[in-house]
Amino acid sequence: MAGQTSGLKKQLDEHVNFIRVLKGLIISFLITLPCFLGFALFLTYTDFPEKHTFIAVLITTVISVLTASAYSTKNVRSKGWMNGCAVGVLYVAILYLASSIIFMNFAVNVQVLLTVVIGAIVGCLGGIFGINLR
Repeated sequence: MAGQTSGLKKQLDEHVNFIRVLKGLIISFLITLPCFLGFALFLTYTDFPEKHTFIAVLITTVISVLTASAYSTKNVRSKGWMNGCAVGVLYVAILYLASSIIFMNFAVNVQVLLTVVIGAIVGCLGGIFGINLR
């Protein structure tokens, strides 16, 4: 029985591990929420132009996805890029859905597509970095 369990664990480690991806998503939003809150306070009390908000969201996305995807893949044996990419794409999808619900605007534009691409690329890079931390 122990041999079967270890074989199953090895197979799961070679593919996308949903538990690790979920942990990565939680970590990414634990990083994102204070950053967004701080930026919202900054926007409220300064004359910073709101047209630059997208850049702040992009920087927060990169930091959150890179950190979370590296964390979620540090114990994976292979395909860290795939796990990291899953973290990045799911993070962006959840962020898009939340903002679309809040602002009642489900439009897909260049900024949305750019954010998805950046989330996927940064997730892949974080996954590659995380798998090499061992």
